[in-house]
Amino acid sequence: MTGIKLTSPGVLLILAVIAGGSVFLVDVFYLRPNAQQMEQDAVFERARGIWTRTEQQVSDDIGDLARACEAAATEAGLEADSFRQTGPGIVRLTGSSVLAVTDGNGRLLHPPRLAEESADDPSQLSGQQLGEVFAVILAAEGTSTGLVYLDGEVGAYVRHPISRDGQDLLWLIRPLAVLQPNGLDRVVKLVVGEHYPESQIDVPLTPMALNPKYNSDQLEIFWPSRKIFWPASGDDEPLEGYFIATTSIRQIRLRAASTRSSTLILLSLSVGIASLLFLGVHIMIAGPVYRLMKRLRTIELGDQMPKELTRDLHGEPLVLARRLESAFDRLAQMSRTDELTGLANRRHFTNVLEAFYTQARRYSRPLSLIVMDIDFFKAVNDTGGHQVGDDLLKAVAAAIEAASRKADLPARLGGDEFAILLPETSAVDAEPVAERIRQGLSDHSVMNGSDIRVTLSIGIADLNAGEIDSPMAMQSTADRALYAAKENGRNCVVQAHRIQGLSLTDGGSSEQVNKLYKKLAGLDNQFKDMFLNGLEEVIDILETRAPHMADHARKVERYATMIAQEMGLPPRAVKRVEIAAMLHDIGMLAMPDSILMSADKLSSQDLRLLRQHPLISVRIMEGMEFLEQEIPAVRYHHEWFNGSGYPEGIAGAAIPLSAKIIAVADAFDAMTSARSFRQAISVKAALTEIHDHAGRQFDPEVAATFCALAKRLGTKLPLSGERLDRNRQPAAPAAR
Repeated sequence: MTGIKLTSPGVLLILAVIAGGSVFLVDVFYLRPNAQQMEQDAVFERARGIWTRTEQQVSDDIGDLARACEAAATEAGLEADSFRQTGPGIVRLTGSSVLAVTDGNGRLLHPPRLAEESADDPSQLSGQQLGEVFAVILAAEGTSTGLVYLDGEVGAYVRHPISRDGQDLLWLIRPLAVLQPNGLDRVVKLVVGEHYPESQIDVPLTPMALNPKYNSDQLEIFWPSRKIFWPASGDDEPLEGYFIATTSIRQIRLRAASTRSSTLILLSLSVGIASLLFLGVHIMIAGPVYRLMKRLRTIELGDQMPKELTRDLHGEPLVLARRLESAFDRLAQMSRTDELTGLANRRHFTNVLEAFYTQARRYSRPLSLIVMDIDFFKAVNDTGGHQVGDDLLKAVAAAIEAASRKADLPARLGGDEFAILLPETSAVDAEPVAERIRQGLSDHSVMNGSDIRVTLSIGIADLNAGEIDSPMAMQSTADRALYAAKENGRNCVVQAHRIQGLSLTDGGSSEQVNKLYKKLAGLDNQFKDMFLNGLEEVIDILETRAPHMADHARKVERYATMIAQEMGLPPRAVKRVEIAAMLHDIGMLAMPDSILMSADKLSSQDLRLLRQHPLISVRIMEGMEFLEQEIPAVRYHHEWFNGSGYPEGIAGAAIPLSAKIIAVADAFDAMTSARSFRQAISVKAALTEIHDHAGRQFDPEVAATFCALAKRLGTKLPLSGERLDRNRQPAAPAAR
């Protein structure tokens, strides 16, 4: 699995998430509770101020009244008779005082004088009413001050003894002033006789209760008043009353919210600046330096190419990486380039040849090799000197490079020997390239002023030229073609598939070589027979696991071999198809019994697992290097011609021919063989399916070949899955 790569945007994203989360947590667990506590403390402080100042004003009003009463008693000489003579004050309660004298039982000794101009005023009090008031207060309250409810108004009362025995009392009643303590923005009201409202917030250590009005930013503050006596109730129990004040707390809330917002902004800016500083250091210094050092280490281990040095670097590390990259490029160029001609050297050519050969074999693609050398080059060197020889080599290299495509690889193999590797090119298509090079040099003189022209001997080989089973074998075949060109008189082009055997001048040596070749071929055949016998043991294991799998493998092997022979493939190609067909389902050994033996329709998850068996087969076969040419057939035998198959979804010409052949053979046997979850269909119906799916699932040419073959065989299909005799060819019609 490829590791996660942490880039600068990734670092910024991580920092942003961490910073945002940190600010959010600080706000939730610290700033918001603190702001709420600050707001609550400010509200409590304002409520305490209103309550304290209001209570202080009531106390001050009663104190003023008490002093006025004492002064009145002092002026009268503390004698009740003097009040009887002079008379008390006025009667009206609103906005004035009531002054009267009673005895200890509350009887009015001398009522207040009635103002003549207000005799008919209903708010005036008669002597009898005053007597009732004083009697109630005297009976219910033993204190000298208090509150009384009279004619819808609340007043403060004060009594003061004016007789020596303390029985006669001087009374003074005055309405409470309008309550609006200094500094308050709302009037404080006294409510009498109503139910005490329920509190939403109780202020500790005070009699206050709070009801905040959050929608209007208003706060109601209320607290119980002193007991209020009501003479008209006919009851000695005093009335309950409470003070209520309404004040705005908008500024308090705004101040708390502003403090919280300011702190959040300051904190966010601090975190943001710190993150940017960290990211800047990471982008400009730490990150590039770390990546550069890491890439240098991987280059030392040979795990990375130098061209990756400058990726995602900035600033001075980028400049340093570019210089290192340039140095690496020069070293790499020197390591793979011939110093004299500028073409690829032998070491680089050999590495590329191995890579191109492996790819061409795996995907059944064409590949050609041209080798050439300069005729009589030693004589040129001996006659004109090494400088003339070097100039000639440069001229030949220039002609070769001019004739090559960008995809081709021209190289100098050493001395006067050159080569061109041509991917996706057959020997027939490579011959015009060789002729262009030969003809292009035909007008070039060997030495200045000389009439001798440059000639080349050229050999060409592709993958279909003889027994080529390795890159070295391909190069050896091309060399044999080159030697044949020299034997034919030089200055010509020879393709390897047009020569027979080895063209050696020494007949005895040729005979020895032929004997050695036959002996090695015999050993090769013995090894292959051993391998095929081993394959039979693998099939036996399949048969032990699931009998139908072994039967299926043998029948697919026979069908695929017959199709390959019918299409006229070379014997070596037919043998590769045979081996690949035998191994095409070897990956089924890794499947659980719940999938292989299931009689029900497979679930989507089981189906996905089952479709991994071609890749599992390839992993098993990769341990055997001599099966590299069979691996593509096994890997892609479930690919569809239209690209909708699996495991990679390739289509058309990208699918190897051997895989297309096995696909038809596999499908035919699967349809004509019974399974636990379905019945077999007839040969005619199976051939109809193959014909109908040609061009979509199957290669049209392979499908047509098999249908024609089946038509000739007639009732001989389907074949049995009996063990195939390796010493004879499968029963099949002759190849076309």
